[in-house]
Amino acid sequence: MVELKVEDIKKLRENKRRFCQTFDLVVNISNLDLKKPENRIRDRIKVPHKIKDRKICFIVDSLIAKAKETNQKVLTKTELDFSKREGKKIAKEYDFFVVEAPLMPIVAKTLGKYVGPRNKPLIPVSPMAKNLSSIIEELERTISVNLVKNPVIQVPIGTEKLEDKEIIENFNVAFDKLKESVEGKKGLIKSVYIKLTMSKPIKLI
Repeated sequence: MVELKVEDIKKLRENKRRFCQTFDLVVNISNLDLKKPENRIRDRIKVPHKIKDRKICFIVDSLIAKAKETNQKVLTKTELDFSKREGKKIAKEYDFFVVEAPLMPIVAKTLGKYVGPRNKPLIPVSPMAKNLSSIIEELERTISVNLVKNPVIQVPIGTEKLEDKEIIENFNVAFDKLKESVEGKKGLIKSVYIKLTMSKPIKLI
């Protein structure tokens, strides 16, 4: 059993920097041939506590007014004619893309080829949605997993702003889900680390 202890977190917190660092969970995988597409893992994991602020791009039509209230990026259906350079830039800049459902076909055609390789799925939202802030709150608790080329998963589980117990709760949910996914592919967990953005990692197993 892998256990993240309070003393591990406190030791990492000693690595002070002039910015708010992120706690990362690092899992090394073995016995998994990633050259075979069926062994790759793309997933989203929802944890109990906010991980960090997210940059979200809303692509909407009837929800324009509500989307602008979120202070996130807003694109309309008339702004979807991207050049290759623009498409790559947008795909890199934003963490999640929330798309008004009727626009999904056109957005998939114009933006899908840029966000897909980055494991940034297009998330549909109903034109009748009343509260977009709840979507943001959910995405701020969402971890994107992308195990495609290298046998290592490194994902954020929270920032220094979280309490120790909140980091542990996020860690437990994230690791249990990752372990389930890896073992479901007949892979093995080789080693597990926890680290801050600028710290040396602490080995848990």
